[in-house]
Amino acid sequence: MTEDCRRVLAFIQELEKLKTVTRQNKTLDHGRWENSAEHSWHVAIMALLMQDYLPEKTDVTKVVKMLLIHDIVEIDTGDVYLYDEEKRKAVALKEAVAAERIFGLLPDRLRDEYLCLWKEYEAKETHEAKAAAVLDTLQPLINHDVTGTENRYGMTRTRVAAKKLFIRDVSPEMWSIAEHLIEKGWISVEVTVGSRRKIG
Repeated sequence: MTEDCRRVLAFIQELEKLKTVTRQNKTLDHGRWENSAEHSWHVAIMALLMQDYLPEKTDVTKVVKMLLIHDIVEIDTGDVYLYDEEKRKAVALKEAVAAERIFGLLPDRLRDEYLCLWKEYEAKETHEAKAAAVLDTLQPLINHDVTGTENRYGMTRTRVAAKKLFIRDVSPEMWSIAEHLIEKGWISVEVTVGSRRKIG
C-alpha cells in the first residue's frame, strides 16, 4: 500500500465517526436522532435534484462536494444547535482546528482541495457556498415536515423564518418551499409581552 493510499484509507475510516454525531431531528421511525452523515448525504442529493432552482452558472458538482464535507468537523466538535448563537460563535475556532486535523489525514493535494472547499463553504461568499448553505438550512425543514419531530425548544414561526430568510436572496423557488414548510409545520408558542399564545 502506498503512503497516499494509506492516508486516504485513514481519512475514510475517520469518517465513520460522523455517523455517531446526532442532530436535532428524528428519523422517520422516531427510533433515534438523525446523524450528521445522513444529513450530509441528504443535502448532497438535494443539490442534484434542485439544481434548476439555483442561480445560473452555479457549479453543482462543487456544491455537492461542499455538502458532503461541510459537517466533517463535527467529528471533533459535535453538532451545535442552529439557533444557539453563543455556542456557534464559541465553536468556530474549534471547527477550524478540527478541519485542519481531519483533512490533514489526506495526501497533501486532497487535503488542500477539501480544506479550501470547507473554508469556502464557511465564508458563504461564492455562488456555490451560498447554494450549499441554502440546501443545508432547507433540509431540516423538510425533515421536520416528514417526521414531525417535536419542537423541543419552543421555536416560533417568526424566529425560524428570520433565520432562514437568506434563502430568498439565493433562490426564490427554494424560499417558497421554505415558507410553505414553516407555515405548515412550526405550530409553536409565540412569545408576546406578558403572555404566551399559540400560533398557527
